[in-house]
Amino acid sequence: MAKHDASSSIDAVENAIDGEVQNAMETVSDFIHVDNEGGFKSSLAALLRRIPKKAWFLMGLGVAGIIVTNGNIGNVKGHRKVLNIGSRITNLFAKGGNRLRKNRHPSICHYVQLKPDVYHFEDALYKRKFCAQDSFDVEKKITGFGSPDWENSHEPAIKTAPVLVKLRKAGATCIGKTIMDEMGFCLLGANRWLGTPENPFSTSRICGGSSSGAAVSVGSKVVDFAIGIDTVGDVRVPAACCGVLGFRSSHGAISLEGTIPVASSFDAVGWFARNAGLLRLVGRQLCPHVVMDGKGPKRFYMAHDVFKLSAVSHLRTADVLARSVQRTVGRHTLCNLNFIEYLEDHAPAIQTFKKELERMGLDSSQYTALDVLRESMLLFQRHEFKGNHGEWIAKAKPYLTRTVESRVHKAVLLPDSEALRVIAIQVREEISSLMNNLLKNDAILVVPALPSLPPKSAAVSNELETFEYKTQALMSLSSLSRCCQVMASRIVFKAVRETEVVIPVGRNELPISVSLLARNGADLLLLETVMLLHTTIQQEVLVITNPNLPITAFLEIR
Repeated sequence: MAKHDASSSIDAVENAIDGEVQNAMETVSDFIHVDNEGGFKSSLAALLRRIPKKAWFLMGLGVAGIIVTNGNIGNVKGHRKVLNIGSRITNLFAKGGNRLRKNRHPSICHYVQLKPDVYHFEDALYKRKFCAQDSFDVEKKITGFGSPDWENSHEPAIKTAPVLVKLRKAGATCIGKTIMDEMGFCLLGANRWLGTPENPFSTSRICGGSSSGAAVSVGSKVVDFAIGIDTVGDVRVPAACCGVLGFRSSHGAISLEGTIPVASSFDAVGWFARNAGLLRLVGRQLCPHVVMDGKGPKRFYMAHDVFKLSAVSHLRTADVLARSVQRTVGRHTLCNLNFIEYLEDHAPAIQTFKKELERMGLDSSQYTALDVLRESMLLFQRHEFKGNHGEWIAKAKPYLTRTVESRVHKAVLLPDSEALRVIAIQVREEISSLMNNLLKNDAILVVPALPSLPPKSAAVSNELETFEYKTQALMSLSSLSRCCQVMASRIVFKAVRETEVVIPVGRNELPISVSLLARNGADLLLLETVMLLHTTIQQEVLVITNPNLPITAFLEIR
């Protein structure tokens, strides 16, 4: 009986250890990041940074010992299990200690020094600093993929990812790897092991993911630009949440060699910047083979019905962009489009997909075409993620952040529907053909960047899941069609009154972006379009929010 109780205690400890260590690390993180004005919490942070590795080791063993002692374990097997648990806690606490001592900014998980061999003044990115999401390889460094378990079970990279090499040759210096959602499998930006970066623009709201640290490093002015991998919105969403420009390149336009895949048919290189000029400059280095006729965009399709689905008023998004287009390109280029109706009329596989869901017993009566695109995209993402990492997950049994764990569980453990996936292939082919035909001859599609304001970091899990679910529908357009997309503007509004309720945001400001899409391969056209419109967009915002500003205020906009 005693042995049975001891064994049960050991199992209980193993099951509980994830939550206990996560809570301990979160507590430390809270002490460090909440106080921005010095005082006791900053002193505690400084003290924690001085704790040597041996102290973290003893602390880990102590926690394990205290927990397991209550189980009255007296056999050799039990002692070995205690040591295993203690070793695991020790490793996690040691990683926390290393991060506290070495890192100078909470968006960066590993510092590197990837400099050009020689600086040349004529280099396009002369002495620019940038960060890379922790899914890009750097020679002799372990690519962490946002997971301590992944980092502990993989060897250092043999060579640096070609994308980083290309940027270094253009004169830029990579200073670090940034925090990301574990295994690139969430859009909320949280990482309980490495810490969750704080949205620099709206501190009370989420920063978005999975390239959360990359967006925050740019928004916090730690670097000039940052790069990441966009699968189902992993660059676009944090850009919109953090008030910076974010670009997803056309699928296949930039080599993904030296990166860890999430879902290979969707993965694309993306980057962040604070101004349109640098966003375009980075694109010219990464996409030198892409050409354009130099005449700029010829038509803007405003997805009128999609903007109606957004909780953010079109007066502050679509209308601002429309006036900017009128001033810079001309009113004749604007065209309203009932985009959802257009998809349903020209993509019969959408209705076939909905019928298959009904046959499976799922209610799809309220699904729009965008909902079908989202479900198709997620089917591919889960299937390909399982093919890439399912074997490692089954073997390593990694400890994951709870939000990520539920998504990985769906991808790896739940069975696929082969019939539904076959229809999803048809959906992807039809959408890809439709989008690229619609946007031929240098046309641009304008859609909302997000379905609502970024939710509060402290929001309940259901609210966060709903936000992610609706956001994925908007992101599926580019991911399925393989088009390039940009979060085109940094529209900043003061706190406003909606339905008689004042929305309090961070510093009484909130970033709102609109999104532009161009056909596959039209990356430079889209970057030029952002460059063309960005200044007038900011001017339109100034007029709306501050109608009595003097004309000199516009001179500060770049």
